Amino acid sequence: MLAAALLAVSLSGCATGYHSATNPLLGWTGGYWDEKGPGSTIKVGFSGNGYIKPEKVGVYLMYRSAEVTQREGGTHFVLYTSLHDAVGDVRSSERKVNSVWGKPTTHAYIWIVPAGERDALSAAEILERYAAEVKPGNDGKENK
Repeated sequence: MLAAALLAVSLSGCATGYHSATNPLLGWTGGYWDEKGPGSTIKVGFSGNGYIKPEKVGVYLMYRSAEVTQREGGTHFVLYTSLHDAVGDVRSSERKVNSVWGKPTTHAYIWIVPAGERDALSAAEILERYAAEVKPGNDGKENK
């Protein structure tokens, strides 16, 4: 218990790392999350603490979107910045990062699609592109 408390105190001045928001030890600093719906879309998000740069939060969102795509058995996905855009099929490759109480947060809706689909993003390419930034020292090996 003491070790966990010391770890929490030591991490309180650090930027949010790439981990689940439901992590019992680190989740209070933010993290990624995803939920199915509505329809065949999946809502993916990432929230950070006050020490993480908004650009990094956007990278984490894209990385998590690619992981979720592969977890669901897909290879490609399209990104929608809002539910309104998903309904209107207005696709994007941009991540809009907002600030809530000075902490960057973002979410998007993804739709898993075949490789040839218009504006499809390759999950494997995104995982490879951002692996060193998201999981330093891993070089994306766990995703191959």
